[in-house]
Amino acid sequence: MRAQGTLVVATRDRPALVERFLVPLAYTALERGWDVVVADQSRDGLTRALVEPVEGVRYLWVEPGLARARNAGSAAATTGVIGYCDDDVDVPPAWFDEVVRLFGQHPDAGALCGPVRTQAGERLPGVAPDVYRWPSHPFRLGTGANVTVRQAALDQVGGFDEDLGAGARFHAAEETDLLYRIQRAGWSIVYSEALEIVHYEERTLRDELRLHYRYGYGAGAQTAKHSAAEDGHALRFGGVEVAHHIGWLGRSLARGRLRAASHQLPFLAGFAAGFARRRLMRQTAGA
Repeated sequence: MRAQGTLVVATRDRPALVERFLVPLAYTALERGWDVVVADQSRDGLTRALVEPVEGVRYLWVEPGLARARNAGSAAATTGVIGYCDDDVDVPPAWFDEVVRLFGQHPDAGALCGPVRTQAGERLPGVAPDVYRWPSHPFRLGTGANVTVRQAALDQVGGFDEDLGAGARFHAAEETDLLYRIQRAGWSIVYSEALEIVHYEERTLRDELRLHYRYGYGAGAQTAKHSAAEDGHALRFGGVEVAHHIGWLGRSLARGRLRAASHQLPFLAGFAAGFARRRLMRQTAGA
């Protein structure tokens, strides 16, 4: 029987998380009739030793770069549906069946997204459940920890931009850039509460500040990339995202939520830096 979908998970130098989360997740996916591809970028063989004994998992070693790893995993898939998640998430078994059901219910859907909660129960920023069509604001529409795409849509837009994402030039936004291009190509994007997963990640405040700078850096680069191609919507969405984080900063300060407020300044600084650098690259290339 042909698999209903392919789950692609990228990982790098995190064997403890692979053993705790990814290996059980692989067994769950296989039991639900899905293929599993692990795109490993580790410097040692510990992850490979954990994953290869799981019958049915396809192991790939890939050069560093999250978007590169996801593209390699996509290329190895032979199904019409490809899901992406991280190596430290808990995905309930019903998620796999719900993905298949939603794609069947929405034949024009190029991608599905869902909520992500932390292990403490806090929901990460997202959008309201709905069907989103062009031109919809791409930021917060989905996160790379919980995105599924239709292979036909992925082929049409050309996969992930390998200049974006962890380990690449612009650190982040590989998933929002992909979702932006998918909806611009005429596909809808479905955001469903039924696709909720849990993300187990523990960070210090310093880690969080660095991460939010990178989020902004990627978002700025994505905005510059599309606005430089005479896409006025991209510039508008970038402005809306900047305004959102300025407003978030003010509300957080007013409510005494200093940790949340501290995230906004690095995001805004990163956005400006990513936008400027991406524009400069284009100008240099055209010179």
